[in-house]
Amino acid sequence: MPARLMVFATPKEGRDEEYNRWYTEVHIPEMLAIPGVVAAERHRLVRGGPDEGRYLSVFTLEGDPAAVLAELGARAKDGRMAVTDAGDPARTRLTVWEEL
Repeated sequence: MPARLMVFATPKEGRDEEYNRWYTEVHIPEMLAIPGVVAAERHRLVRGGPDEGRYLSVFTLEGDPAAVLAELGARAKDGRMAVTDAGDPARTRLTVWEEL
């Protein structure tokens, strides 16, 4: 049964366009290259509280979510995944969900 990696994020002030370009052109293709990441979609917040991220990315994971996340971490650490400084790490949350 697939799991969902949900990423709630808010870019640094005034850098939405740069952040969204990086996310679409660089980050999503890099994520989809990770074994077990089979789909990606993005959403913009329409209504919510001040602590919500302005953007939500949903990645569909097949197989063991822990293995997929370990590979994601390894790629981020060794430079196989590009990171942008347009994102605000203090306002980024990752959660993993599974179907009931």
